[in-house]
Amino acid sequence: MVLGEARSSFYHASTPTATQVADAGLGDLIEAVFRRHRRRYGYRRLAQELSDRGVSCAPARIRRIMAQRALRAIQPKTYIPKTSDGRADKPSPNLISGMPLPSAPDRAWAGDITFIPTGAGWLYLAVVIDLCSRRVVGWSLANHMRSELVLDALLQALQSRPANRTIFHSDRGSQYASTSFRNALAKAGLRQSMSARANPYDNAWTESFIGTLKLEMLQNL
Repeated sequence: MVLGEARSSFYHASTPTATQVADAGLGDLIEAVFRRHRRRYGYRRLAQELSDRGVSCAPARIRRIMAQRALRAIQPKTYIPKTSDGRADKPSPNLISGMPLPSAPDRAWAGDITFIPTGAGWLYLAVVIDLCSRRVVGWSLANHMRSELVLDALLQALQSRPANRTIFHSDRGSQYASTSFRNALAKAGLRQSMSARANPYDNAWTESFIGTLKLEMLQNL
């Protein structure tokens, strides 16, 4: 031939095989499901979803098609939380250990941070909860975990709630032990309290709220 290629090469390049046609159709379905779940499903969960729809497909094939289409599921960040242990700003004592829940609002607040997956990446949510009413009295959302995140949540709570010798309880996260956050607590007349190291039970109220938030709300995003 004029181009110096075998005739079979021309037909091979111009006519898709049955496997290629099948992969194209399956790939469109995989991508639709992948986008519908906001990039949170990997090939194993996609295989289960397709099976539930009556489409039988090996996970290895789904993985191959996803790689061909550059479909990569969002992965949670792995990080080691920084605490106030071993720093100059030592952790505060635990003021609520063994104490019954407050019988009136604004006697004790609790704060915590969690991460939220979104289509644009990971965001971080800081909340302040009143331990009597279990109401969220302050919150802040940002794309970082600096001390400003928890400080903004605290300042929002202080704008709408009275704070007179209120206890503010948290874990030993470095954000809560920062100079700026502790100065804000002192200026507002709040008393800082922190859980014991590796002991989340004294902050179970915020953990419960965060668990409910992710289970009942974020799964529908």
